[in-house]
Amino acid sequence: MENLYAEILIPQKIARLKSILTYKVPDFLANILQPGHVVKVPLKSKKINAAIIKLTNEKPMHPVKELIEIVNKKPYLQSWQIQLMFWISEYYCAPLHKTLQLFIPKTILKRQKNHINEKFRENMQKPRRELRDLTLDQKKILDKMLNNQRRISLIQDIAGVTKTAIYLHAAKYFIEKQKQVLFLVPEISLTPQMIAYFESIFPGKIAVIHSGLTNTQKTMEWKNILENRASIIIGSRSALFAPFQNLGLIIMDEEHETSYKQEQNPRYHARDVVLKIADFLPSVKIILGSAAPSVESYYRAEQGEFNLFTITRSENRYLPKISIIDMRNELKKKNISIFSEYLRDKIARSLSRNERIVLFLNKRGTSSAVICRECGYAEKCAFCSTAMTYHSNEKLICHHCGFQKSAPAVCPNCKGTSIRFIGLGTEKAEREISLLFPDAKVIRIDKDITKKHSGFKKNFSDFDEYKADILIGTQLINHRFVFSKANLIGIILADIHLLFPDFRTGEKTFQLLVQIAGRVGHINQKNNLENEMIIQTYMPDNQILRNVQNYDYLGMYKSEISQRRIANYPPFSKLIKLTFSHQDEKECIKAMQRAKNLIQEKLSELKLTAEMRSYPAYIRKIKNRFMYNILIKGKNLDSKIVAPFQDIEDWKIDVDPISTL
Repeated sequence: MENLYAEILIPQKIARLKSILTYKVPDFLANILQPGHVVKVPLKSKKINAAIIKLTNEKPMHPVKELIEIVNKKPYLQSWQIQLMFWISEYYCAPLHKTLQLFIPKTILKRQKNHINEKFRENMQKPRRELRDLTLDQKKILDKMLNNQRRISLIQDIAGVTKTAIYLHAAKYFIEKQKQVLFLVPEISLTPQMIAYFESIFPGKIAVIHSGLTNTQKTMEWKNILENRASIIIGSRSALFAPFQNLGLIIMDEEHETSYKQEQNPRYHARDVVLKIADFLPSVKIILGSAAPSVESYYRAEQGEFNLFTITRSENRYLPKISIIDMRNELKKKNISIFSEYLRDKIARSLSRNERIVLFLNKRGTSSAVICRECGYAEKCAFCSTAMTYHSNEKLICHHCGFQKSAPAVCPNCKGTSIRFIGLGTEKAEREISLLFPDAKVIRIDKDITKKHSGFKKNFSDFDEYKADILIGTQLINHRFVFSKANLIGIILADIHLLFPDFRTGEKTFQLLVQIAGRVGHINQKNNLENEMIIQTYMPDNQILRNVQNYDYLGMYKSEISQRRIANYPPFSKLIKLTFSHQDEKECIKAMQRAKNLIQEKLSELKLTAEMRSYPAYIRKIKNRFMYNILIKGKNLDSKIVAPFQDIEDWKIDVDPISTL
């Protein structure tokens, strides 16, 4: 019998060795093993679990060890997933061993005992409910999605009623065909209502995958999917790499969300991985949904790559009225409060009707900066290049590295005592609204609260159960909270979102505000409530805010796409961002020039052209390390031009970055 050899991907970095090693397959496993199996192999003095990526009869040129045993009867990886793993590694310049860790849980790779625990699912079991019939228009959309030769569909729906109905019926269609359905959502661990709802419609068929699971819980869900016991897999971006056996449909809700981009290596974007899966699996259907799709996705739909379905404003007739308040006029009226008269009056009116209010401010803390009025000295973090934020516990906190210190009573620079706390944050808003409405129960949800899980859970529960009148929160409430009990939304200062010097700023601001408005409209349409979202700003004529006020996605899109065409930004180019960090800023500047020279050589080798510029990062110093970026922009960039930086510790490669800052 001819000897069989296995090329095996080791799930860890090996000094002076490649990640892929060859082992001899013992005869008793020769007819069992397939690419994708996890096996135990000897590595130096240890025995580790690793994945087979290829089997061959070709004898290696050097002596090889024999693999020991098979870990699981069924392969964890199918052939298309092995292809996907190599694509992610190459496209995003990520080490193969790190990419493998996306696909196989640590409990399997590290041989940890798998104690199954169902406790985290105990609150998701709900009585069976019937799926509502689609309207005639919704049925037409679903039929076109299922029967069109184009397998990828984009649906824009601000309130979300239509797209949710279509998601559920599309899932039902594929489940009845014995196919698995992947339902991707942002921040899955924070939306238990959605999981419970799916569980009530498809009881016993749900698997849930997200970063909040323990390794043991994730392994349990992985095995349910592997054994085909789960028909619907609901999850955040990490669910993309589950061991699907018969995948038929991928639904990606709120496809514009930046949380679909992973910050750690491999820095993949879930949407692009979904589209690559469609290349590897020609039978799979893809539905991308959003209240305000990413400019890139809408452009591809315009170009005919995707089916495009737009739910009109008339179909979303319960969307709240949006009012824009010019805060400059408040100053003229001697109103120095962070709340305009209009917003205060509306809050008072809602409270008198026993209605709930949500106030949104995407900045935590009490004051944004501490400044000496005599010499202009501003308190900055000792380890970062950012101003420290004053909190109500009388501490200054750096939101980038966590460094804390007591707020000064005397200026460290001039010894003056005219210390002023300027700016605003959620703590300040909470304090001020409590003074304005002392009888109202006010609660806050931001990162400071979520650090104490019990505090977050109680605040969430109190508002949900009408035990609180006003909720103040950062962007966390947009991800974590369905505005089911609110009819008035106040955006305390929209300018915070508009002032970032990044080419996506306008798009992101529009998406955030319209998404909030859409959630209010979605919930309150049944109750015939009078809804309003009030946007406070010092830039009332800003075109993005006017687009938001009119729910004018196309107006925003046309403006953004025109600017990007002129400036050659995506979708008209590809971006790669390199970031170098070092304790010595002079070394950063030298490294920038060396890197640009090397990249230029690579561009010449590959006969590519690109624009290239280096600049300090928006936050120039974090944790005592200076940060500098190189931005490469070109129409047909190849990740190979930055591959030499992949294994250098001080460099970070970000292909298709969501921000240039």
